[in-house]
Amino acid sequence: MDQQAEQDIEALIALLDGRIGAGDSRIKVDVVEGESQVVSRQYHHGRCDVGSPWACGTPFDILE
Repeated sequence: MDQQAEQDIEALIALLDGRIGAGDSRIKVDVVEGESQVVSRQYHHGRCDVGSPWACGTPFDILE
């Protein structure tokens, strides 16, 4: 393994350790190849998936 790949792995581990240390209990990681670096954090209530209708408060199967 080359040195750059090793540094990338160490940076990812540090990022994940930091999020866990900050109290995040669920982490979703999307890997995109290339030079762009996009890191975002999204808060959600409960244990549902981030971005799901339940997480956004817009469940679609509740009868009115």
